[in-house]
Amino acid sequence: MVTALDMELVAVAVSVAAGCRPCTTYHLGAARKAGAGEPALEKAIAAAVCVRTSATEGMRRHALGLEGDHEGCGCGAADLWEELASLGASIAVSCTRNIDKHLTAARGLGATPEDLKAVFASVESIRARAISHGTARLESAGLPVTELVHVRARDCASTSSSCC
Repeated sequence: MVTALDMELVAVAVSVAAGCRPCTTYHLGAARKAGAGEPALEKAIAAAVCVRTSATEGMRRHALGLEGDHEGCGCGAADLWEELASLGASIAVSCTRNIDKHLTAARGLGATPEDLKAVFASVESIRARAISHGTARLESAGLPVTELVHVRARDCASTSSSCC
C-alpha cells in the first residue's frame, strides 16, 4: 500500500526531475514533515537524477541518429515507492523508454491503478507549477509570456505540423 509519505517521496523525485526548485524545496519539507529520513530523500533524489540523466542522453543519441544502444536508466528498486518515484520522474521528463521500464517494474511490485493515477496526478501538478514559476519569472522581467503562448497555440493550430 502506498502511503502519504511514499507519495511525498515521489513528489520529491518528480520535482527534481522536472527541474523545479520551488517545487523541490516544498516537497522536501513536506516529505520531512511526513517522516522521511535523509536516506529515503537521497534515494528519491538519486532516482530523479538517474532518470533525468538517462533521458538527456537518450535525446542526445536520438538527435544524433544514434538509436539502438541506449538502454534507458540504470536505476531500479525493490521497493514500490522507489519504482513509483522513478516512474514519476520518467513521466516528468517525458522519457518513454524509462516510463515503460518503471511502469512494468512498479506493476511487478504490486502498484495498483490508483497508485499509478496518484503518480500521474503528482507529475501533472508539479509540471504545471514548474511552468507557472517560469512564466512568472519572465512576466516579472516584462515579457508578455501569456500573450506569446496564445500566439504560439494559434500558429501551431494553423499548420499541419504537430510541433507542439
